[in-house]
Amino acid sequence: MFPAIHPAVNQLLVQSADRFFFVFGIIGLAVGVGLAVDRERMRHFFGYMNRWVSMRRSTRWLAIPRDSGPAVQRFRRPLGVTFILVAAYSTFVLFAQIDPNRVATVLHVNAPQIFVVWMIDSLRWFLIVGSLAAIVIGLLLIFVPNVLGAIEARSNRWYSARNRIHQSDNMNMVFDQWIESHPRAAGWTIALGALAVVVAYGMRLFGLR
Repeated sequence: MFPAIHPAVNQLLVQSADRFFFVFGIIGLAVGVGLAVDRERMRHFFGYMNRWVSMRRSTRWLAIPRDSGPAVQRFRRPLGVTFILVAAYSTFVLFAQIDPNRVATVLHVNAPQIFVVWMIDSLRWFLIVGSLAAIVIGLLLIFVPNVLGAIEARSNRWYSARNRIHQSDNMNMVFDQWIESHPRAAGWTIALGALAVVVAYGMRLFGLR
Protein backbone atom coordinates (compact mmCIF):
# COMPACT_ATOMS: atom_id res chain seq x y z
CA MET A 1 0.00 0.00 0.00
CA PHE A 2 1.28 3.45 -0.86
CA PRO A 3 1.12 5.72 2.23
CA ALA A 4 0.87 8.92 0.13
CA ILE A 5 -2.31 7.82 -1.65
CA HIS A 6 -5.72 8.79 -0.34
CA PRO A 7 -7.46 5.75 1.27
CA ALA A 8 -10.42 5.94 -1.12
CA VAL A 9 -8.13 6.03 -4.14
CA ASN A 10 -6.14 3.15 -2.70
CA GLN A 11 -9.29 1.11 -2.16
CA LEU A 12 -10.76 1.75 -5.60
CA LEU A 13 -7.72 1.83 -7.86
CA VAL A 14 -4.63 0.29 -6.31
CA GLN A 15 -6.25 -2.76 -4.73
CA SER A 16 -8.42 -3.32 -7.81
CA ALA A 17 -5.30 -3.25 -9.99
CA ASP A 18 -3.59 -5.71 -7.62
CA ARG A 19 -6.51 -8.14 -7.88
CA PHE A 20 -6.65 -7.72 -11.66
CA PHE A 21 -2.98 -8.60 -12.17
CA PHE A 22 -3.14 -11.43 -9.63
CA VAL A 23 -6.15 -13.09 -11.30
CA PHE A 24 -4.83 -12.69 -14.83
CA GLY A 25 -1.42 -13.85 -13.67
CA ILE A 26 -3.04 -17.11 -12.56
CA ILE A 27 -4.80 -17.38 -15.93
CA GLY A 28 -1.52 -16.73 -17.73
CA LEU A 29 0.23 -19.36 -15.62
CA ALA A 30 -2.44 -21.93 -16.50
CA VAL A 31 -2.23 -21.06 -20.20
CA GLY A 32 1.57 -21.26 -20.20
CA VAL A 33 1.67 -24.64 -18.46
CA GLY A 34 -1.08 -25.90 -20.77
CA LEU A 35 0.91 -24.88 -23.85
CA ALA A 36 4.05 -26.57 -22.58
CA VAL A 37 2.33 -29.80 -21.46
CA ASP A 38 -0.61 -30.36 -23.83
CA ARG A 39 -0.21 -28.50 -27.10
CA GLU A 40 -3.16 -30.06 -28.94
CA ARG A 41 -5.72 -29.39 -26.24
CA MET A 42 -4.60 -25.77 -25.93
CA ARG A 43 -4.72 -25.37 -29.72
CA HIS A 44 -8.36 -26.51 -29.73
CA PHE A 45 -9.04 -24.20 -26.79
CA PHE A 46 -7.53 -21.21 -28.60
CA GLY A 47 -9.46 -22.07 -31.74
CA TYR A 48 -12.68 -22.08 -29.74
CA MET A 49 -11.89 -18.84 -27.90
CA ASN A 50 -10.59 -16.84 -30.87
CA ARG A 51 -13.55 -14.86 -32.14
CA TRP A 52 -13.00 -11.68 -34.09
CA VAL A 53 -15.55 -9.05 -33.12
CA SER A 54 -15.51 -6.06 -35.44
CA MET A 55 -16.88 -2.78 -34.16
CA ARG A 56 -16.76 -1.17 -37.60
CA ARG A 57 -20.34 -2.04 -38.60
CA SER A 58 -21.90 -1.52 -35.19
CA THR A 59 -20.31 1.93 -34.82
CA ARG A 60 -21.05 3.11 -38.34
CA TRP A 61 -23.81 5.40 -37.10
CA LEU A 62 -21.21 7.35 -35.10
CA ALA A 63 -19.40 8.28 -38.33
CA ILE A 64 -22.47 9.71 -40.05
CA PRO A 65 -22.66 13.52 -39.77
CA ARG A 66 -25.96 14.96 -38.60
CA ASP A 67 -26.89 18.58 -39.15
CA SER A 68 -28.60 20.17 -36.15
CA GLY A 69 -28.59 23.61 -37.77
CA PRO A 70 -32.27 23.67 -38.84
CA ALA A 71 -33.46 22.71 -35.35
CA VAL A 72 -31.20 25.34 -33.77
CA GLN A 73 -32.46 28.03 -36.14
CA ARG A 74 -36.07 27.08 -35.45
CA PHE A 75 -35.63 27.55 -31.69
CA ARG A 76 -32.80 30.07 -31.78
CA ARG A 77 -34.41 32.65 -29.49
CA PRO A 78 -35.31 30.24 -26.64
CA LEU A 79 -31.90 28.59 -27.00
CA GLY A 80 -30.15 31.96 -27.00
CA VAL A 81 -32.01 33.12 -23.88
CA THR A 82 -31.21 29.80 -22.15
CA PHE A 83 -27.52 30.11 -23.05
CA ILE A 84 -27.36 33.66 -21.71
CA LEU A 85 -29.20 32.98 -18.44
CA VAL A 86 -27.36 29.77 -17.56
CA ALA A 87 -23.97 31.16 -18.56
CA ALA A 88 -24.55 34.44 -16.69
CA TYR A 89 -25.51 32.55 -13.54
CA SER A 90 -22.49 30.25 -13.75
CA THR A 91 -20.19 33.24 -14.36
CA PHE A 92 -21.56 35.01 -11.28
CA VAL A 93 -21.15 31.90 -9.12
CA LEU A 94 -17.61 31.27 -10.35
CA PHE A 95 -16.61 34.90 -9.79
CA ALA A 96 -18.35 35.61 -6.50
CA GLN A 97 -18.81 32.33 -4.64
CA ILE A 98 -15.92 30.03 -5.58
CA ASP A 99 -12.81 30.55 -3.45
CA PRO A 100 -9.93 28.34 -4.66
CA ASN A 101 -8.24 28.39 -1.24
CA ARG A 102 -11.40 27.25 0.53
CA VAL A 103 -12.06 24.53 -2.07
CA ALA A 104 -8.48 23.25 -1.72
CA THR A 105 -8.87 23.09 2.06
CA VAL A 106 -12.12 21.11 1.78
CA LEU A 107 -10.71 18.61 -0.73
CA HIS A 108 -7.74 17.55 1.47
CA VAL A 109 -5.67 16.60 -1.58
CA ASN A 110 -2.30 15.07 -0.71
CA ALA A 111 -0.30 17.64 -2.71
CA PRO A 112 1.31 21.05 -2.11
CA GLN A 113 -1.37 23.60 -1.25
CA ILE A 114 -0.11 26.16 -3.75
CA PHE A 115 -0.30 23.61 -6.56
CA VAL A 116 -3.85 22.56 -5.65
CA VAL A 117 -4.99 26.19 -5.46
CA TRP A 118 -3.38 26.91 -8.83
CA MET A 119 -5.14 23.94 -10.44
CA ILE A 120 -8.53 24.91 -8.98
CA ASP A 121 -8.12 28.55 -9.98
CA SER A 122 -7.07 27.54 -13.51
CA LEU A 123 -10.17 25.35 -13.81
CA ARG A 124 -12.31 28.21 -12.48
CA TRP A 125 -11.01 30.62 -15.10
CA PHE A 126 -11.42 28.03 -17.82
CA LEU A 127 -15.09 27.67 -16.88
CA ILE A 128 -15.50 31.46 -16.69
CA VAL A 129 -14.13 31.88 -20.21
CA GLY A 130 -16.43 29.10 -21.42
CA SER A 131 -19.43 30.78 -19.79
CA LEU A 132 -18.59 34.13 -21.37
CA ALA A 133 -18.28 32.41 -24.75
CA ALA A 134 -21.72 30.86 -24.19
CA ILE A 135 -23.15 34.33 -23.52
CA VAL A 136 -21.67 35.59 -26.79
CA ILE A 137 -23.12 32.60 -28.66
CA GLY A 138 -26.53 33.25 -27.10
CA LEU A 139 -26.44 36.90 -28.19
CA LEU A 140 -25.44 35.88 -31.71
CA LEU A 141 -28.28 33.36 -31.85
CA ILE A 142 -30.84 35.99 -30.90
CA PHE A 143 -29.67 39.07 -32.78
CA VAL A 144 -27.32 38.07 -35.63
CA PRO A 145 -27.89 34.38 -36.45
CA ASN A 146 -26.37 34.85 -39.91
CA VAL A 147 -23.01 35.75 -38.37
CA LEU A 148 -23.09 32.65 -36.19
CA GLY A 149 -24.06 30.56 -39.22
CA ALA A 150 -21.09 31.94 -41.17
CA ILE A 151 -18.74 31.12 -38.29
CA GLU A 152 -20.13 27.59 -38.07
CA ALA A 153 -19.81 27.11 -41.83
CA ARG A 154 -16.10 27.97 -41.65
CA SER A 155 -15.32 26.03 -38.48
CA ASN A 156 -17.47 22.90 -38.93
CA ARG A 157 -15.36 20.07 -40.30
CA TRP A 158 -16.32 16.41 -40.02
CA TYR A 159 -13.42 14.07 -39.30
CA SER A 160 -14.08 10.34 -39.39
CA ALA A 161 -11.48 7.88 -38.15
CA ARG A 162 -13.03 4.96 -40.06
CA ASN A 163 -11.03 5.59 -43.23
CA ARG A 164 -7.80 6.12 -41.28
CA ILE A 165 -7.95 2.98 -39.15
CA HIS A 166 -9.70 0.50 -41.46
CA GLN A 167 -6.54 -1.66 -41.52
CA SER A 168 -6.85 -2.19 -37.76
CA ASP A 169 -10.04 -4.15 -38.42
CA ASN A 170 -8.06 -6.97 -40.04
CA MET A 171 -7.03 -9.97 -37.96
CA ASN A 172 -3.31 -10.28 -37.25
CA MET A 173 -2.41 -13.87 -36.33
CA VAL A 174 1.40 -13.60 -36.45
CA PHE A 175 1.78 -14.00 -32.68
CA ASP A 176 -0.65 -16.95 -32.60
CA GLN A 177 1.22 -18.64 -35.43
CA TRP A 178 4.53 -18.18 -33.63
CA ILE A 179 3.10 -19.73 -30.46
CA GLU A 180 1.77 -22.69 -32.46
CA SER A 181 5.22 -23.16 -34.02
CA HIS A 182 7.04 -23.02 -30.65
CA PRO A 183 4.46 -24.15 -28.07
CA ARG A 184 6.85 -25.32 -25.37
CA ALA A 185 9.17 -22.33 -25.50
CA ALA A 186 6.21 -19.94 -25.58
CA GLY A 187 4.41 -21.87 -22.84
CA TRP A 188 7.30 -21.87 -20.38
CA THR A 189 8.05 -18.20 -21.15
CA ILE A 190 4.44 -17.24 -20.46
CA ALA A 191 4.31 -19.46 -17.36
CA LEU A 192 7.49 -18.00 -15.82
CA GLY A 193 6.40 -14.42 -16.49
CA ALA A 194 2.92 -15.11 -15.10
CA LEU A 195 4.39 -16.84 -12.05
CA ALA A 196 6.45 -13.73 -11.26
CA VAL A 197 3.29 -11.60 -11.55
CA VAL A 198 1.29 -13.98 -9.30
CA VAL A 199 4.00 -14.02 -6.62
CA ALA A 200 4.52 -10.24 -6.67
CA TYR A 201 0.85 -9.29 -6.54
CA GLY A 202 -0.02 -12.17 -4.22
CA MET A 203 2.46 -10.76 -1.70
CA ARG A 204 0.87 -7.33 -2.05
CA LEU A 205 -2.67 -8.66 -1.67
CA PHE A 206 -2.07 -10.99 1.25
CA GLY A 207 0.42 -8.80 3.08
CA LEU A 208 3.36 -11.21 2.81
CA ARG A 209 6.89 -9.83 3.08
